[in-house]
This record gives sequence, C-alpha cells and structure tokens, in this order.
Amino acid sequence: MKNKIVKYLPITAIILLLAMIGTACGSNNTNNSAENSSVNASATDSSTADNNTASTDSAAANNGSSADETVTQEDAPVVMSGVFNGVVGDKTIEIETGVGSLSYQVSSEIADKVSKWEKGINVKFEYKEDTITTIDKE
Repeated sequence: MKNKIVKYLPITAIILLLAMIGTACGSNNTNNSAENSSVNASATDSSTADNNTASTDSAAANNGSSADETVTQEDAPVVMSGVFNGVVGDKTIEIETGVGSLSYQVSSEIADKVSKWEKGINVKFEYKEDTITTIDKE
C-alpha cells in the first residue's frame, strides 16, 4: 500500500502543477484596480453607447453606406459624470467618479478650459480609453 502511494505521488504532483499553470496562464485578470474600475464604470454607462451605436448603424443603413464606416461600440466614447478634482499635470485632470478618483489625459484646449474651474464642481464628460474628448459643467 505504501509503495503505491510513493509510486503515484510524483505523477499526481505533476498533474496538479500542470493544472495550476494552465489555470494561471489562461486567466485574463489584471491586477490594475483602476483599470478594472474604469471598465466597470464604462459597463454601467454602456446603455448610452449602445443607443448611439444602434442609431448610427441604422443611419448608415438608411444612407446606403456600409456599417464599416460607422463608429463601433468599442470606438464610441463613454459618457460619465463626476466631481472635478483639478488639473494634475500639464495635460492630465482628476475626476472623482462612482468608482473612485481617476486621472484622464486631455487636449491642451480642454486643459485650458478646466484650469479656470474650481475643485468640487460636478462635470459631465466623454472619454475614449483614458482621454477625455469633451467635458462640461453640469
């Protein structure tokens, strides 16, 4: 009985090791909580993006143009609101959202626009990836 356990122990250990490696390598999870929270925030506001994409697709069909020329959901900017915390760098601003404080890249025009704003005002903005495309006071 003891010989069987000793005989199959290395094989069992190798199988378990391969299963753990396969699970770890097959995982798409990241450890960047800010990125995860940004994805979660965009998922909550995706209904607006879904509506915009659907109307764009139907408009493309009515115009006779192909759907390839329209903006896909992945390319569409996400609309969010939050509290303006200020300008962090030359072209970076910080906004407090429902998922925490997030920093976004902005163009020089938007940086000039928001540099005059006071901290703590409510804002509504559109962003794509980590860059704000439009921002206004609420």
